[in-house]
Amino acid sequence: MSDAIDQNALYPIREVARLTGVNPITLRAWERRYNLIEPVRTESGHRLYSQEHIDFLHKTLRLMEEGIPISRIKAVINDAPAHQIQVLASEPVGDSSQLVEKIRLAVSQLQVQTLERLLDRLFADYSLNPMRMVLADIEQQLQQQKNQTVPLGFWHSSVLRRLQVRLHSLYSQPVLPSKRIVIQQAANTPEYLTKLVALFCFEQGYQPVELNNSATLDQVFAQAKPLAFQAVLLIDAQATATEHWMQVFQQYASMRTWVLGSDALIDIQPPSINCELRVWTQWFSPLSL
Repeated sequence: MSDAIDQNALYPIREVARLTGVNPITLRAWERRYNLIEPVRTESGHRLYSQEHIDFLHKTLRLMEEGIPISRIKAVINDAPAHQIQVLASEPVGDSSQLVEKIRLAVSQLQVQTLERLLDRLFADYSLNPMRMVLADIEQQLQQQKNQTVPLGFWHSSVLRRLQVRLHSLYSQPVLPSKRIVIQQAANTPEYLTKLVALFCFEQGYQPVELNNSATLDQVFAQAKPLAFQAVLLIDAQATATEHWMQVFQQYASMRTWVLGSDALIDIQPPSINCELRVWTQWFSPLSL
């Protein structure tokens, strides 16, 4: 049987979401806001996508991972020859620093409406990896300010609320991914990072199950198989629980595990062959079960 792609095939939106990792809500938003692609419509109004659309989406994702905002993608792909796409993708995004500064000012002055508009832009224009870098830049600048406690609290609650809205729409889908990854955050890890990682799991085709640090890792692993978890992912952004998770992950070496942490992980040997340690820049590399 031939494995050749049928160039004339048309795919429903959920199949396109599976093939590309872009959820249906995002696909519709890109179509509506940026006229990124124009799917075929059935008589009943359902969207159908061609192989050309899917190829375009894959190019879009590659460029977004390099930091090109979604608002520029169509022009970049349509105007540039194929061999120049990679060169354009490697160029720095000129407006990210301006966006960071505008957000920092809005947060510092507790300007709710301004911040909401800027977050609209951030969440629409950036994929998760570039967005993570922007969020980290803002976080760092706010941490360096004097009297930062109130602005930081305002910032964390605003970003968390926005991420929760997006996650709610994903968790409310009629059918969730069958493979489940339990996510636990270590102490002193900002909750919005857990939400970002949960979004990433959805993009990768997995169902995230979020836990705070009220349950111990030993309890999580004890319940992993009875509750049909395929993997455990720990977020230890401040390296506060290294000794503990090293011991537990070694004890449950047969379970697929990840630790997302700081650069301190560079000098640590994984406790098992099924454990992958990821420094900050590697957090959103593809997951594989």
